[in-house]
Amino acid sequence: MGSTLTTPSRAGRATLGAVLMVAGLLAGCGSPEAPPQRTAAATGGTAPAPTSPPAPTATASPPPSATDGTDLTACRDADCEVEVRVGDKLRFNAAIGVDVVTVKSVNNDMITLVLRGSSGGLRIEGTGVSVSGRCTNGTCRDEGQLSVTTTRPGRINKMKLSLVGVDSGRAVLALSPR
Repeated sequence: MGSTLTTPSRAGRATLGAVLMVAGLLAGCGSPEAPPQRTAAATGGTAPAPTSPPAPTATASPPPSATDGTDLTACRDADCEVEVRVGDKLRFNAAIGVDVVTVKSVNNDMITLVLRGSSGGLRIEGTGVSVSGRCTNGTCRDEGQLSVTTTRPGRINKMKLSLVGVDSGRAVLALSPR
């Protein structure tokens, strides 16, 4: 049994030509192909990792700049605006009635503070307030906790505490002696 080749008719040749022309146009349209990735075998070394565009990330806007920067000693008179982080300690003059305020946590729009003052001397207002007395070797102190949000300030004795802003584990805390 043998093969037979036939020559296409004039109409068949025109149709075939049109199909090839459309196929050529379609190949040129559309998105350009990415260049082929180099492989270790082709380059004789290691292939670079394929790159992809970085995923979009949500970025929080930084809190406003603190008037007193990170100078915690500016708060001794309870009149300051400072940037604080977890573990920072604010120390005050005796007239304020609280010895030390330590930053316990900074989250979203809230800062939690731990307080230590003289016995019977702490009056605290705000969110998440707790106060207890503790005596060791005849020396008594009050200890407490207070949370302050951007919408709800707090108060320790006559000192007002306001949270100005929070970003990435740091916060701007404003204190005023009234």
